[in-house]
Amino acid sequence: MQKPLALVVLALLTHLAAMAQISRPTLFRPQLFDVQHYEADVRFPDPPKRLVEGRVQTRLAWNARVENGSYTFHLRGLDIDSVLVNGKVGEWKTYGVPADDTMHHRVVVPGVHDSGSVSTVSIFYRGTMTNEGGSSPWGGVQYDDSVLYALGVGFANPSVGATQHWLPCYDHPSDKVTFSGRFTVPDSTWVVASNGLESPRLRNTDGSVTYIWNEQRPIATYLMTFAAARFRTFTLPGRVPHVFYVLRRDSTLSARSYRLVPRMTETYSRLYGDYPFDKVGYYNSVKGSMEHQGMIALALSIARSGDTANVTGAHELAHQWFGDCVSPRDFRYAWLTESFATYSECSWLEDLRGWTVYLSAVQGKARSYITQISKSEGVFALEDFPRAAPSSNYPGTIYAKGAVVLAMARAIAGDSAFYAALRTYIADNAYGTVVTEDFRRAITPALGARTDAFFSEWVTGRGWAQLAIEQRPGQTSALSVRITQVQNATGGRQWPVFTTLPLNVVYTQRRPDGVLDTVDTILMPAADGSYSISCERLISVNGGTRCRSLVEVVSTTHIGISEWESNLRRMTPSFTLAPQPASNTVNVQRVRIGRFPEAAPAMIQILDLNGRNVAEGSMAADDTSTTLNVQSLPEGPYSVMITQGGGVVCLPLLITREE
Repeated sequence: MQKPLALVVLALLTHLAAMAQISRPTLFRPQLFDVQHYEADVRFPDPPKRLVEGRVQTRLAWNARVENGSYTFHLRGLDIDSVLVNGKVGEWKTYGVPADDTMHHRVVVPGVHDSGSVSTVSIFYRGTMTNEGGSSPWGGVQYDDSVLYALGVGFANPSVGATQHWLPCYDHPSDKVTFSGRFTVPDSTWVVASNGLESPRLRNTDGSVTYIWNEQRPIATYLMTFAAARFRTFTLPGRVPHVFYVLRRDSTLSARSYRLVPRMTETYSRLYGDYPFDKVGYYNSVKGSMEHQGMIALALSIARSGDTANVTGAHELAHQWFGDCVSPRDFRYAWLTESFATYSECSWLEDLRGWTVYLSAVQGKARSYITQISKSEGVFALEDFPRAAPSSNYPGTIYAKGAVVLAMARAIAGDSAFYAALRTYIADNAYGTVVTEDFRRAITPALGARTDAFFSEWVTGRGWAQLAIEQRPGQTSALSVRITQVQNATGGRQWPVFTTLPLNVVYTQRRPDGVLDTVDTILMPAADGSYSISCERLISVNGGTRCRSLVEVVSTTHIGISEWESNLRRMTPSFTLAPQPASNTVNVQRVRIGRFPEAAPAMIQILDLNGRNVAEGSMAADDTSTTLNVQSLPEGPYSVMITQGGGVVCLPLLITREE
């Protein structure tokens, strides 16, 4: 049955009205236009003063038949001199004020435009380039340490995107384009780096020099950049060009810091698929690091450190796959960039230094999130997170928590299926934009029936698992261990019960011939989020050689019955360890339970995975606690064995240290 014509017309008008609304940084709205290419011609007459004189020709296609359509663009802090529409003088209007996240300008493109037809809008502008402002300006244009450069996003600006501080453009990640830039500087001592590949530079009659860059791969506007300085350049061999822009005084240290970048490119190409662009480029920046497409800004302090591992450089390089080749449709989905790049720091360290270092890196990020980031920013989801202080456009949560969430997905799926899913995700969405659902679709074959729960618990859910470990004498083995999730037991929290939490547990188990085997395994929880184990001795929780997860052990209790007490049917004391994990010291606390006949001294031994005594202490009969110094012990899992009155208690201990 056909709908009445009036309803069809109303629906069409409603659709077109919605498309006429501009997208917000955290809300994508389809537009009537689709920008295809920006051709920028900009002059920096006095780089230290951040002055610019520019023209940008925008080629756009229409997504529907429209009469007198309008093109929307962003430009902040600069003056528009004039506009040409299809070669004729046009007019523009400004909507909103700088405090608005959608402040923009509109240009009417007269006439009837069929779907697929192409129009051009040229914008002439000038002024002093700006940045996001505030007490610690980051995004936008900076002049620091004799370098003029643009960082594509801000941490606190309402628009998030910051290319609008130097280039008139539809500054929203949903509309990816190709880009060509002609950058003119006063003389040949200045060098300009930008996106794409460089064409031969032009020497002009007035002594100025024009650098020409072309990015033929689709790029989101927030990934556009330029850097102008008296740079020296050097290259490194690789399957694609690797070029680095540094000041002369930084050449030696920078060369060392960048030395392994080609190996990083090979590592990520093997894991995620071929490098997606025509070059790998870096320039040194005082303000910090940013993953501009094919021309990364790296914090000067890192470039000058001489650290060849260069984990931050690896992070930004990983963005070339996650964020640049595959970009978020809007900034609600920034976790699809930062979580993946932060996880990739760990995968780079794994390739460079081995599996143990990978585990330590993941553990460090979990610890940082639980003990520091969540306390300073609050506890919120990875997707569509709050941006008001103490959070920001790029809160630490989507870096550290997101990295560990991906490491847990790897532990559940297995290496082969996990990395196959990542390669599928990149290949299926290459040079386009994505939302969380696109990643969910790609990783479903790897996570299987756990997929929906995993995303609802770890991506759109809040918090982490807080565990209580209780050990009792077992019927068929020495110990019956039950691990329960207690995150919602107090404090009115509404965090999930995590049913997709891979937990690396190490324990000993007695074979029929009496020999003890050490079991290092990943357990998945029951429907209520708990784990149960029968074993001879529990060695560690979240501390073996298999994986690290977002867990916090909040209590460890051993309730034992010694031989001499059993005749009296009286319970021994319970012991707890804190903090867990420990760093420099660990406190052993004795809590008396039931009718304990008399106080008794206790001997305490810390055992490594091989059962060797590596530290010891004691508690007098009347002591309720004692503190052991573990500063000299290497990071890793241990077992604390407490002997008292003929009974033995074993508690797992994990020692970790801040990065």
